[in-house]
Amino acid sequence: MADSVAVRRLWWRLHQYLALAPIVLLIPLGLSGIVLTWDDAIDHVLEPQRYAVESIATLPPSNLAAAVAAAIPAGRVTMLRYPSGAGPAIASVVPATRPGGGGKPRVTVWLDPSNARVLDVARGNQSLVSVAHAFHGSLFVPGIGRALVGMLGIEMFLLAASGLWLWWPLSGSWRRALRWRREDKRLDTSLHHSAGFWIALPLAVQAFTGAAIAWPQMTAFIGISSASSLGGPGRVPPLAHPHLGPDEALAKARVIVPGGVRAIAWPSGREPRWRISLATLRGPVDVEVEDDTGEARRAQPRGGGFPQAARRWHQGDTLGTPWRFAMILIGLAPAVLGVTGTLMWWRGLGRRRRAAARARGMTEIAST
Repeated sequence: MADSVAVRRLWWRLHQYLALAPIVLLIPLGLSGIVLTWDDAIDHVLEPQRYAVESIATLPPSNLAAAVAAAIPAGRVTMLRYPSGAGPAIASVVPATRPGGGGKPRVTVWLDPSNARVLDVARGNQSLVSVAHAFHGSLFVPGIGRALVGMLGIEMFLLAASGLWLWWPLSGSWRRALRWRREDKRLDTSLHHSAGFWIALPLAVQAFTGAAIAWPQMTAFIGISSASSLGGPGRVPPLAHPHLGPDEALAKARVIVPGGVRAIAWPSGREPRWRISLATLRGPVDVEVEDDTGEARRAQPRGGGFPQAARRWHQGDTLGTPWRFAMILIGLAPAVLGVTGTLMWWRGLGRRRRAAARARGMTEIAST
């Protein structure tokens, strides 16, 4: 029993110090995650002009690309996303003056897909959702920021796992441990124990999937492909003068897979081919179209299996609205557990100092 108490005390110290250093980052990381889980709803409220469309999508992509070029003359479209229903088309643009747009913020353009009217233009982090994206993805730190987010994900996973182990009572029934009041009657201690237990497992899953997204090499290390799917613009800018236009590329893609257009990625110097996502009765299908030859073929799935499932789970798409509401609690967990844990650590530090002072006093008395 003495050995168990000693091991538990050691884990308790590790649990404390593992949390104290990064808590100032874990709290805003959790809060920004809440914003991203409800990004569409928040954006509708804060930026209603982006969604003031007149009708459903009817225009070909070349019309929308031309409208973007007129609005952003010194830019190149990298991605055009069509709405699944009544909503705006969204274009991602990078500056054409520097390779990869280095030093200049990317631009997002919202358009009415029925008439190509530009609804809004946002450069860099000009909205709450954009700021949340930038912080949650890289902590505003260029280069190594994404790796730091992965480290915080691993740390949060270890905190959740070790906290669950520390919650388990050394003696007595585990059902008694579920009580609100345990040996300590303080509110913060009870809140830390109870909230920590109920949120530990979903928090651990959320932290692990976040680390897997930030560290694709982690999934590659365990033998799982982690290439990204058709997504946001990469670091390599699109071709300045592609051989095909977006309408031609889309027509060639539809010969292979008939369906409604979901997204079009422009060819780049690294990948000189169009990548087009089409909606079919069996779900979305990606088609690649070589820019120089016009050859079309079904694209090899990117980010399938675990990486794709991890991203859907982390973003709250897996279980629908109930999981999105649960994500609010998961996002608040670092703040609640961080504050209550810090109070508990501070009290423990005071007790240890008083005990050390009493021990010194007893030593002085014994020596006189």
